[in-house]
Amino acid sequence: MSSNSQETPDSVPPPPADEPVDQGKVPIGVVRSAQQRNMDPQLAPTELETLTRSQANLAVDLYQAVRERPESADEALFLSPHSVSIALAMTYAGARGTTADEMKSALHFELPDDRLHTAFDYLDLQLASRGKDVEEKDKQPFRLEVTNSVWGQTGTPFEGPFLDNLAVNYGAGLNVVDFVGASEKSRHTINGWVEERTERRIKDILPQGSVDPDTRLVLVNAVYFKAAWATKFARDATAEASFTKIDGSKVPVSMMSAPPMPRPYVRGAGYEAVELPYDGDELSMLVIAPTGPFSDFEASLTGENLLDVLAGLERREVQLSLPKLKLESNFALKAPLQALGMKQAFERSADFSGISTAEKLRVADVLHKTFLHVDEDGTEAAASTAVTVVNTSAPLDVVTMKVDRPFFLAIVDRATKSFVFFGRVLEPKL
Repeated sequence: MSSNSQETPDSVPPPPADEPVDQGKVPIGVVRSAQQRNMDPQLAPTELETLTRSQANLAVDLYQAVRERPESADEALFLSPHSVSIALAMTYAGARGTTADEMKSALHFELPDDRLHTAFDYLDLQLASRGKDVEEKDKQPFRLEVTNSVWGQTGTPFEGPFLDNLAVNYGAGLNVVDFVGASEKSRHTINGWVEERTERRIKDILPQGSVDPDTRLVLVNAVYFKAAWATKFARDATAEASFTKIDGSKVPVSMMSAPPMPRPYVRGAGYEAVELPYDGDELSMLVIAPTGPFSDFEASLTGENLLDVLAGLERREVQLSLPKLKLESNFALKAPLQALGMKQAFERSADFSGISTAEKLRVADVLHKTFLHVDEDGTEAAASTAVTVVNTSAPLDVVTMKVDRPFFLAIVDRATKSFVFFGRVLEPKL
């Protein structure tokens, strides 16, 4: 049995007539399960191993699906598989039947449903605990923040077990807004939430037109990361250097350099890899550089390969040169996810009755944005994923009429139903 409560904010008086209405604000209510978040979820070692493998497989599958887009041919790709999996796991909590089966397979959700959501709770809380002993060691404090929010249409009855799952395993209540009567204001409100939690690195996760009166639910995950290297690069060692692109052409880059020092390193079949830890040694950056044709290595990459690279790292004396970089990426993941087998979720036949039985729902899109900045001091990265769920109106019967034979025509006064003109056409001519 679920117990949920709805909180409505104090009514906001309208602005004076001579003041414009703020297009970026909308009244927000909250529907919250009475259940509290599980702050001490337990995973068996085998369950954690399954989760790790699943996340690695999703990371590479998603990357491979995104790079197949024609527009990805010559662009950098930077994704947050964790953000995507969290946002879609919350959505999956309300999926049923074939919709759930396809999502489970495409997203590599290998654990039983009850353990899956517990596993995400465990992973989320583990990440939240990172860097607690680092904050006072450096002028650049360690930050890793992962937050979830869910935004639903006011008046739509949402299923109790769904709200319980959000509360217990994702720490999320349901923010109630008016997508029907204030689509744009609702969109700006959600975008503002994401901006605030990513230090304004992720803006407009919901582009214009992505929210409309048919929207019933938007599930959002935001990730923000900022940390110093455990051993920084000296700024005076950074210099211009040549960088060879896939086509063999060369471009100048700003190359950071570090003297020889012990680092986790491995050289394998067709690649070499190095690990750069951040302050506290809890998180690190893994850099994998193919030593043969990049496209061959990329095409053969799998989640298992990534885990093998990590397992093969050994302490070696490494003199490292790494280019500084800054990039922003923007992805609509509907087509890539469909390519991975998550199809029915986007169709009229989708079954999200676990979210609400009052309306027929489907996923409209999965939107993803990322930011990355790497320099001598460390790394700043941000990401957000938004899953938009819309009402599926009953489709109209489609009638096809091809006027390819003699026909009658009329010009009618509709109010009086008078045939002002009437006739026939036996052979249309100009």
